[in-house]
Amino acid sequence: MGAGRPQLTPWYLGDVKTHPHPTVDGRWQARGRYRDADGKRLDATASGASEAKARRALQAKVEQHRVTHRGGDSTLNQDTTVERAARLWLEAAKRKRVRGKPLAPRTLEQYEGNLARYVEGSRIATRKLATANNVSVIEQWLAVVADAHGNGAAQAARKVLSNTLAHAERQGAIAASVMSRVQTPSANAGTAGDRKCLDPDCDLDCGKRHLDTRRALTEAEARRLFSVADEDDAADLADLLRFLFGTGVRIREALEGVAWGDVDLEVGTVRVRGTKTAAADRTLALSEELALCLGQRGEVWGRDGLVFGTTRFGSKRGQAREVGNVLKGIRRVLTTAELSWAGSHTFRRTVATWMDASGAPLAEIANQLGHTDVNTTAGYLGRRQAPTRAATVMTLGTSDAAAE
Repeated sequence: MGAGRPQLTPWYLGDVKTHPHPTVDGRWQARGRYRDADGKRLDATASGASEAKARRALQAKVEQHRVTHRGGDSTLNQDTTVERAARLWLEAAKRKRVRGKPLAPRTLEQYEGNLARYVEGSRIATRKLATANNVSVIEQWLAVVADAHGNGAAQAARKVLSNTLAHAERQGAIAASVMSRVQTPSANAGTAGDRKCLDPDCDLDCGKRHLDTRRALTEAEARRLFSVADEDDAADLADLLRFLFGTGVRIREALEGVAWGDVDLEVGTVRVRGTKTAAADRTLALSEELALCLGQRGEVWGRDGLVFGTTRFGSKRGQAREVGNVLKGIRRVLTTAELSWAGSHTFRRTVATWMDASGAPLAEIANQLGHTDVNTTAGYLGRRQAPTRAATVMTLGTSDAAAE
């Protein structure tokens, strides 16, 4: 019995045959067989203006196949669209466990919203992973997002795509994600996404450049603000503004980190599930007027989901609101109250300033704000006082006094 036919080395073309092109006059066609990295036998053809060029074109075609990544599976591979891959990543994220715990529902809702807003229907959505995983392509897409929605939206969109490509890489669908080399562009001046207005007469769609972030509200200004907020509360902001004023929490903490299950109106406390620092997850006391405000809110809108979740749609009641839309509403209320210098951060500044003026220790203020280090709080308040207690306590006296 004769020896079997030797198997071709991967990516090596065997006997290449050439002949005049069957349908195009003046051209040649080359045909050959080769095996891929998995040993699968494949046919290949290529054409050229001459017999030699047809052979070279065939060799180049095989080489291109060799260097092109072909990993993944039938569900997720280099030919999967970005939109489909993002959905597969999100499904995986819902099953993910961090230290044995699933991702927070609010985090998943945020991912879902950002995917729907910035990826689905965008210029990158229908691209295949093989072509979308390109620095230039991604930066051009992010520039469009920034110009249309702002720099914060571009950052959110980047995070979704980064997670999507990382998941694709882990599944072998792409060789390696390029996101580490991607630079997130800023919105061009004058575009809808440009929030950096230099005009003191803000058009209510600008950012923070004209705001006085070191200024706190006075009592008179606070009363005027709440009077305006109560007068027209179609955007459901009055309760939120009172909560920011009464606690000093960050805007995202209020919108995404406070559920009705975290509120104890009997004791008068609220747990804020912040994530920015190690001290951000904290329990704060509620004033009587703020506890009354939250109690009335619960009676009107129910006590399911987030305390400051959406109230506009019954089917989505208690779900997270879009932070950008809430910030725009707050700016409109502040402007109507003749407080155009203020922003959502002003409430945090006000709490810190009023507590400091009342003589509260730095540690207490730091806990209220969710600061891990009291030095951060001291710098926040601009304290430059020299320490004095050690100078009076840490002394042994003179040797003569000790002898007595």
